[in-house]
Amino acid sequence: MSLTFSTNSLKWNLPEGQNIVKITNDTKQNFAIKVKSTNAEIYSTAPVTEIIKAGYVLNLVVVRKKGPMKDEKLAIHYVEVEPTEIDAAEVFKKPKITPNVFMITMKCEE
Repeated sequence: MSLTFSTNSLKWNLPEGQNIVKITNDTKQNFAIKVKSTNAEIYSTAPVTEIIKAGYVLNLVVVRKKGPMKDEKLAIHYVEVEPTEIDAAEVFKKPKITPNVFMITMKCEE
């Protein structure tokens, strides 16, 4: 089993705004996530890194700042971690980490 995501695409009709992606952990394991964007100047997320505990749901907030309306992608890297792990950012600094990656396309339509 793994994490489940509420969507694999987000649509933006205005040059700025926000969307939410629900990430559900229905497993008995904890997962660390790290979010990356193809355009960090326009898109930001909260949180960028996080531990999602077993049985929890995380609301990932994706914010679009005003800028050119062009399609981009969001990559959510995730890896199973021990229950004692508390710092997701540190998890991704460890050598030989090979995370799973879930891609979200972000479409812009004026």
